[in-house]
Amino acid sequence: MKTINNEICAIPVQHVFGGNSACAAHESRRGLGLLIAAALWTGASCAPSNAQTVIGSPGAGFQQWTVGNLNNNKAPKWDDFTLNASGVNQSKNMGFCLTGTGDCVGIGTLASAPGAIPFWGMPYNSATDTGGDFDKKVNFHRGPNEHELKATLELQFTTVPVEINEIGWFETDAAGSVAGTRHILFRGGGVPPGSATPDPVGKTVEFKPTEHFGYYFSDVSEKGCLAYTISSFNDTAPLKDCTDHNLVVFSKNHTATHPTFWIAAEDPPGCADGDCNLTIMKVGRDED
Repeated sequence: MKTINNEICAIPVQHVFGGNSACAAHESRRGLGLLIAAALWTGASCAPSNAQTVIGSPGAGFQQWTVGNLNNNKAPKWDDFTLNASGVNQSKNMGFCLTGTGDCVGIGTLASAPGAIPFWGMPYNSATDTGGDFDKKVNFHRGPNEHELKATLELQFTTVPVEINEIGWFETDAAGSVAGTRHILFRGGGVPPGSATPDPVGKTVEFKPTEHFGYYFSDVSEKGCLAYTISSFNDTAPLKDCTDHNLVVFSKNHTATHPTFWIAAEDPPGCADGDCNLTIMKVGRDED
């Protein structure tokens, strides 16, 4: 595994959600494209066979939605209120942040927010605003000749500045039955304050995952709990209490040979635990 840290410019974005900088504007012009690979098992998959594709449960797939579906009614499952530090419900879930609407000003700048791009999940009816549950088993397969990937940290939101998520990828097998070695892409904050320095929004890293992999995040404020794209690993020893945490995969162009993916990690939909962490990163080819 090769990981190369690379700051894209000298002026970092405000790390806690709400800041803008030249980095965010620069990144929005780069237009990274992600790969996620051909399935080797009988679960659902999506993308051309020669590309890297997301693999999920039977019946799951990329679901269409619109800004008009954002009403905090838990359909899709991630469309739910975020509680702020004053105990007031706000419209700051991942859908509002991806579209720059509600109480979420968007990713870096509104111009760089990708919009209402399809999410991977169970069937969702946008016309009736029903369905859209999480797929609890999402992993990826990387083609043997694919280039390294590049991840960009697009957003970090939390109501408690020292409690910022760590996010990265983990090794697994073709069946998605193993929670293997974890590889940090972006460092999170720490509790108590000052115990860790989080990476700034706008930072990029290059990485080459194993043939089969998934994504994880660590909520540092909740006993360091770990949440995986394969959520059956969320409550395993020695770190527990992550059963309500989740990651959702969005794709801007999932039918392309080299699609772009946005990986969103939240704590959890309908967050009411006092920090309400939300992390979003974009993953693409290193040469794009």
